[in-house]
Amino acid sequence: MIRKLTEKDRDDVLAFLYREPEINLYLIGDIKNFGFDHEGTAIYAEFRNGEYYAAMSRNLSHIVYYALEDDFNTDWVDVFKRYDYLFISGKASLMRAISPHLKDVYEDRLEFMKSTTFTRDPDVDYSGIEVLDNEADADLVYDLLNGIEELDSVRKKTKEEFIQYLMDNTGDNGTTVFYREDGKVVANASAVFETKRTAMVVGVATHPDYRSRGLGKKVMHYLVDYYVNHKDKTLCLYYDDPRAGALYEKYGFVYLSDWIMLIKDTKAIP
Repeated sequence: MIRKLTEKDRDDVLAFLYREPEINLYLIGDIKNFGFDHEGTAIYAEFRNGEYYAAMSRNLSHIVYYALEDDFNTDWVDVFKRYDYLFISGKASLMRAISPHLKDVYEDRLEFMKSTTFTRDPDVDYSGIEVLDNEADADLVYDLLNGIEELDSVRKKTKEEFIQYLMDNTGDNGTTVFYREDGKVVANASAVFETKRTAMVVGVATHPDYRSRGLGKKVMHYLVDYYVNHKDKTLCLYYDDPRAGALYEKYGFVYLSDWIMLIKDTKAIP
């Protein structure tokens, strides 16, 4: 049985998801940040023999799916189709069980890492780093990230949506740190979807004109140090470039799982 969850399900579904808190960071974050009745979000679960077997969160155009095993119930396809999604993501084995049942999607494979420990480097100067707390600075962060060719996900949102996304992921829900020079943000790193145990690293970028000066290293070191050593939380991230993986290993990240995003091929849809 698959059904939409409500507030009365909160404790039980969170207990289920916290079996793998890093893998379920987005699912847990959607429940923590938006609950069960927020416009643009929805939480579903599948039950087998009266116990949780799988769960799904929909947040605007992104669906995240998790299950205990790879035995995919095709009734989920009807649930997915209720929403105008662009991405369905999850552990690679689960996505490969889903993809044969969906039309016009293609796979983007990523590697999923988590932080373990971080040793502060005294040679990295944290001076000049700012923590995002207002929409004017979020606007400048958007300008930086929107100009980075590799960050396609930024351009999936309007400027207004992305600014709201950054503001929703401040305070107890996340942290964006940046470095400003010449009146613009030139380096940035964000931790979003923060839960009581984890947060996801996104938006790591340096303006092309300001690279090779250690500014990206500065903001990334600050963010990892803050979460791992001061907040005692695990940071997670995805990457698809081996060079990035080698860099993140230097920050104390270790491989956790393959991750796949099933991306809707909008060009193939009439």
